Amino acid sequence: MFKPQTSPRPANRAIARIPLDAIRPNPTQPRRHLTPESVQQLAESIRRHGQLSPVLVRRQGDQYELIAGQRRVMALRLLGRTQAEAVVLSTGDCDSALIALVENLQREALNYLDEAEACRHILDSHPITQERLAASLSVSPSALANRLRLLKLPFRVRDALRRTNLSERHARALLRLDDEEAQLSLVRQATEQRMSVKQLENRVNALLRPAPPKPTVSRYVRDNRIIINAVMDTVKELNHIGVNVQSRVEECADHIDVVVTIPVRPEPASQA
Repeated sequence: MFKPQTSPRPANRAIARIPLDAIRPNPTQPRRHLTPESVQQLAESIRRHGQLSPVLVRRQGDQYELIAGQRRVMALRLLGRTQAEAVVLSTGDCDSALIALVENLQREALNYLDEAEACRHILDSHPITQERLAASLSVSPSALANRLRLLKLPFRVRDALRRTNLSERHARALLRLDDEEAQLSLVRQATEQRMSVKQLENRVNALLRPAPPKPTVSRYVRDNRIIINAVMDTVKELNHIGVNVQSRVEECADHIDVVVTIPVRPEPASQA
């Protein structure tokens, strides 16, 4: 998980009290999932100690767009409050999205897939290079590139991963598979069996390992078998009509012996 050391949030900004009804959600909110328990815990903390951290907003007409502080706003509403302490910033869309991402990274742990999606949105929607974004997050370009690669996983697989405790390294192991159903199956197995990353990588390797070739029978062997079967069928027919014929097959290094023994009836004794 990225851990930026600095925040682009301007310092020494005045804190204003603004109506909660005037705050609208951030359309690029990085955090996709907030548990009711998390909101309830924060609400209890605010009830006891007050709102210690202001939310970040920017002016949008006669309303305010939330930049960071979604959980705080939800907790305040849960408590029945009507106002929130806020810092009002003057930022463009790109800086707003970047501040929202960094603010979330500095606070409660953000899911690595949420981070990847937020980074991809910033890169696709604003004139910012991957190198500059990496520098803003205090990570190397290669680390950011590896995080973005996770978005190659199908949506259903990413959604399943969010509901587990599997790590980013678990998710990267799944990238080697092209089959979505196989990826989903491994997510379930890894969760249920509490697989380590190495164990999951071994499962992936097993799925990617080529199946052993099926034994082939040469035409020469097939032709010989046809001949032998034909002889054996004839022997069966002879026995069926009452001729006591014996047979055996002997396989040698360079040939096959098929021996058929037919009894000879003794000639009748001559009359003197």
